Amino acid sequence: MQFYTSHYLLWLWSVLIVLAVFFLNSRIKKRYLTRLGNLKTLERMAPTVSPARRWWRVVLVMCVFFFSVMALARPQWGEEKKKVERKGVDVIFILDTSLSMLAEDIKSNRIGKAKLEIHSLVEKLRGDRIGLIAFAGTSFLQCPLTLDYGAFLMFLDSVEVGHVPLGGTSLGEAIDEAVRSFPEKKMKYKVIIVFSDGESHEPGAVEAAEEAKKAGIRIYTIGTGTKEGELIPLRAEKGEIHGYKKDREGQAVVSKLNEAELQQIASVTGGLYFPATPSEKEIDLVYDDMSRMGKQSYEERLITEKEDHFQIFLIAAFVSLLLSILIGEERHKAPLAPEQKP
Repeated sequence: MQFYTSHYLLWLWSVLIVLAVFFLNSRIKKRYLTRLGNLKTLERMAPTVSPARRWWRVVLVMCVFFFSVMALARPQWGEEKKKVERKGVDVIFILDTSLSMLAEDIKSNRIGKAKLEIHSLVEKLRGDRIGLIAFAGTSFLQCPLTLDYGAFLMFLDSVEVGHVPLGGTSLGEAIDEAVRSFPEKKMKYKVIIVFSDGESHEPGAVEAAEEAKKAGIRIYTIGTGTKEGELIPLRAEKGEIHGYKKDREGQAVVSKLNEAELQQIASVTGGLYFPATPSEKEIDLVYDDMSRMGKQSYEERLITEKEDHFQIFLIAAFVSLLLSILIGEERHKAPLAPEQKP
């Protein structure tokens, strides 16, 4: 026998606590009764009270706690064989880590907002393989396709601006890297989701999207930024701002959201473009559209699982509770003898 949620077994101490409370309560009662008179005399004055029944009630209450804890721990024994078919969509997230993603026209900043939205979308996925590419002047496969969402999120959280050492923004190269990261077989139900402000300093993003379309890949783009734009803060190690990014003429650079390119990249592949919003409605819209694509079957295998038997202990706990209520602490009164006629 094994327990699926064995940490609940720690609550078995509650059984001993019930016993300790009873003993303490019994001693307190005796102390007060001895102040009133002799205990044996008081017991004869209350002939209906049954100490044995009181003990049985305590035992039954202890059984209620014991069986309830056992049910919560989900005891398992025996084996059950199931055929499992895993279905899903392959999704690769492309995250812009260029310097412009530090702009704070979206709070806390552009890259922070992008990571929050990726978290939100991953929480909705079930059985889909996910991967991550970080890009700036070049691209880097941060996390290959995996079903381990915890590992993916760990990689995502570690990505920051400057993670890719080469400066600039080459979205086209990142899309090409994503296309190569998908398995060659069954090039269907493949999705790329781009989080960027669209400020691509190098050409080729639209051409890369056209190649992705030929491979049967749909691209969604999420614009992180605003049309009005914002200065790009430069921070010291402790986080304080010590200046703003400037161009070659010494003028502060205002980074603006380039919606036109992001819209074109998405439309080429039949995908959708949305600007990032505080409500994250765009995440729901992307997920709903992805859901209509259908899912491919990754694998089908036979697995062996232990059978749950918590129901037995749950029933035992209920029966113990019912008996503890019904048993009471008083003896049944004997029927009075009929009066004899003189």
